[in-house]
Amino acid sequence: ANFPTAETLKKGDFEYEISHRFRPSINDGFDAMYGFDGPARIRMALAYGLSNRLMLKLGRSNILDNIDLQAKVQLLQFRGKTLPSLIALQGGVAWNTEIPVGADGAGIRSRTDGRNFQYYAQLVYNTMLFNKKLGVGIVPSYLYNSAIFTVDSEYTFTLGNYYYYYVNSMWSLWVEYNPIVTGYQGVIGAGETGKSHNSLAIGFD
Repeated sequence: ANFPTAETLKKGDFEYEISHRFRPSINDGFDAMYGFDGPARIRMALAYGLSNRLMLKLGRSNILDNIDLQAKVQLLQFRGKTLPSLIALQGGVAWNTEIPVGADGAGIRSRTDGRNFQYYAQLVYNTMLFNKKLGVGIVPSYLYNSAIFTVDSEYTFTLGNYYYYYVNSMWSLWVEYNPIVTGYQGVIGAGETGKSHNSLAIGFD
């Protein structure tokens, strides 16, 4: 899963997370072990609960040597039996420290260049339905400087949403969709062409 939840850590608690995404496509077939041969995109992060409703997280990804700092605060909680809800606000800054430049990508843009920084904010809404069998999340998100390889700064606004069906206390099926509502819809990486696609993911935990 990619989207955040509205939950926060308890005061004084730490959380370490790691995400591991294989880069080859399943379509590469047996020669790439259907994607498992790698390489992989890896992100590690450490979070700390400043209070029961506020947490900070520092992370690093090997994609453009990205470093990010984010904060999440719980805003509202409704404990009703019909529609229990939790609302949080999350925001942060990402610093891309290794941006390739030049026709062959051999050069590196200055790490302190303002175009290397991205800023984002997300409102996170969670609720449970059908006797807590179905979890629903809605995550409207705003990203400033969503195209770090363009000359002018761009922005992107998306309306992310995800759904968890809990088979039992251990297993769940989930699907998430992140359509772009407005703003930049072009390519993300250097050298790419065409138009980016709305993100869709399906999983089993």
